[in-house]
Amino acid sequence: MMNLLTRIGWEARVAAYERRTPMADAGSASDIPVPLRDAATEVVDYLLFVDEARLADHIQGSTQFAEKFAAQGPWDRKGRSLRQFDLKQRLMRYPCSYMIYSPLFDGLPTEARDAIYRRMWEILSGAEKGSKYRRLSAADRAAIVEILQDTRKDLPSYFFKNGNDLRMP
Repeated sequence: MMNLLTRIGWEARVAAYERRTPMADAGSASDIPVPLRDAATEVVDYLLFVDEARLADHIQGSTQFAEKFAAQGPWDRKGRSLRQFDLKQRLMRYPCSYMIYSPLFDGLPTEARDAIYRRMWEILSGAEKGSKYRRLSAADRAAIVEILQDTRKDLPSYFFKNGNDLRMP
């Protein structure tokens, strides 16, 4: 994840240097420079554990690591956190990496974070119909959006759409 975040930060800086379409003026995801859009896709696929292998059996530990790790939060208003383990069918309870709270993510150029959020929204809203995203259930998608709404203060307004129409604006 650290390597992917470093790469997208670099791609955003290169795009800015080459005076490509700035994200602030972009009307849609298709206005994002191709290298930045490709990097965002790779980051988001990793963030959402798209290629995660299912666990063959549950994992059980003998230490308090899981409790201590989960206790670091942050927590949404329903008491959920991206740091909660599942350890029965998959590693994490909610299929979105807690690395979205890392200092490296926070330090990304605005253009890179915007590209990541746009791609996340395409997937979490259901606008992305690719077969590899079908493993994200509607309940998981909704939970991730709700957790991020309560724990990421820089989310774009389209993450706060009301009702069932979660399509990209």
